[in-house]
Amino acid sequence: MNIHFFAKSDTGKVRAANEDYFLNEKISENEYLFIVADGMGGHQAGDVASKLASETFFESYRALRKKGIPIHAAMEQAVRKANSVVFRKAAADIEKRGMGTTFSALVIAGMKAAIAHVGDSRIYLMRKHRVKRLTTDHSFVEKLVEEGRISADEARDHPQKNVLYMSLGARESFTPEMLTDIFLEDGDALVMCSDGLSNMVDDESLMNLTLGDYPEESAEALVRLANDHGGADNITVQVIRLGSLEMLEKTKPIRLSRPRRKLAKGIAALVLLLLLAVLAYLFFIPARGGADAKDNPVRAGKSVPAPEKTGMRAPRINEIDSPRFNGAGLTAADCRFLSGRKLHVVRDRRLTVFDLNGPPHMLSIELGKDEQIVPCRGDGIFLLRREPTRDPGYLLLRQGAPKALLRIRYDGQVNSREESNGGISQYRIAGLQGAVTPDYIDGSYFIFHDQRHYYGIRNWREPEGMPAAIDGLAVTPGARLCVQNIGGRRTVLHHDADSGHVIVWRLDGSLEKIGEFSLPPLPPLLWLEYAGGRALIGYTPDQCLEWDGDRRGESHRYAANNFHLRIVKVLVDLADNSKLVIDDGNRLFDLDCSP
Repeated sequence: MNIHFFAKSDTGKVRAANEDYFLNEKISENEYLFIVADGMGGHQAGDVASKLASETFFESYRALRKKGIPIHAAMEQAVRKANSVVFRKAAADIEKRGMGTTFSALVIAGMKAAIAHVGDSRIYLMRKHRVKRLTTDHSFVEKLVEEGRISADEARDHPQKNVLYMSLGARESFTPEMLTDIFLEDGDALVMCSDGLSNMVDDESLMNLTLGDYPEESAEALVRLANDHGGADNITVQVIRLGSLEMLEKTKPIRLSRPRRKLAKGIAALVLLLLLAVLAYLFFIPARGGADAKDNPVRAGKSVPAPEKTGMRAPRINEIDSPRFNGAGLTAADCRFLSGRKLHVVRDRRLTVFDLNGPPHMLSIELGKDEQIVPCRGDGIFLLRREPTRDPGYLLLRQGAPKALLRIRYDGQVNSREESNGGISQYRIAGLQGAVTPDYIDGSYFIFHDQRHYYGIRNWREPEGMPAAIDGLAVTPGARLCVQNIGGRRTVLHHDADSGHVIVWRLDGSLEKIGEFSLPPLPPLLWLEYAGGRALIGYTPDQCLEWDGDRRGESHRYAANNFHLRIVKVLVDLADNSKLVIDDGNRLFDLDCSP
């Protein structure tokens, strides 16, 4: 992971003091923490609240991570600790009564992000010249926008736009907004800011200034623009860029500090010279033996199965009719799963299902704020909806069905199943903690995870159905669970990238372990596939890799239309195990990388 960032805070043109606070810290080799807080309260209490909350969160989060607590759980515990400390400080000092702060914490680990948020400071994600706000403003005006009573433009100038219904430190207990598993890509930019910036700068200007320069220059330009527009409040911004030298051809160069700019330019020039040399070799030096282009599949074919020099067969790649998807402005991050050649896409809380073999799209529905799409093998749309209850509670629904299919609830001691008054099966699960995320469902098995464990409900439609934790599977930042269809049989693979440990189960009524592997350190994998026996295939952005047991075998680079293909996402069809890949230009390809 290549990460580059810069933060800047300014008093603005109206306020006498700066009550904003920011923090950025490296937690471990591949994990970074960023915070923006905007304090409120008289007698400089806002200054105290924002700093106290940020430093308390940082110390608590760092200590929890050293103990091995997963990121999501550590963030939630740390933000509650920060709230408690600020609340007690306000209660103990009469001059600081009523103080509080907005609070936005962002953790980037690997190429995934997680957020803990309360108040109206904001976090934006910018990708391929599109901007998306990741956080919700906990303000009364935002509620009016959500209910459709006023427009977003009207909200910007509303006289009560800064009135919050939730902030950190205002109450002894609260429920922060928690977001996890935000998948990031090279070239992404994230901006964290207080409302002193977001109220003064529109989204288009925010995006153009962020993507148009280095993080330091971008942050300074954003603060300058907010002051030019009035500087009515304290202004704080953190600009974070992700990307390697390969991204220099697509985005403005990024860097950590001024002295390294000349080095980056020199490296970029060297890369350009090497690229020109490679192109000259490919296109201007004739092949040995006088073979012309019609005999060379790299130059002649639309789909290019060109072998490597070692004689290894390259994967078979065919581009799908992408314009109809690109015309809808879809990106790799929007594509959730593939089943029966039906691509399920979620963008701006709207689910759209595309039939890759049929018309442009076959279904489009609006998702509720607390609804998640469940990856499903077979027909139908399944949703998991969080209930507004104190303890974790979730309803499984099927789109178009008159009532819920089942309910998941927390239990402190035992797993159980009971029928509710409405005839809905209610599963109580011991130890369930935090947010629940669905992983897979079919007619007989439902798999999901919380912040620590994976769980399965076998025969979830039947009276004998019973929930249970899946033994040996922990939810960690580097782990991933994949459901595949191998030879017509459902297979579950769990890969912990940090340890290299891989476990494979067959999903036939129950989970039966059929393989266990220990892989060496690898480049980041987009997907790992079990190919039967002792065979594994891993998919990186540039090539697929084969193993026989624990031993590395062949590798094949992706190529299409005379160019090496760089993919950013792999979707495996839950019905037949075929592969759909998406490159860094958001084009769609069918991929066959089988032995």
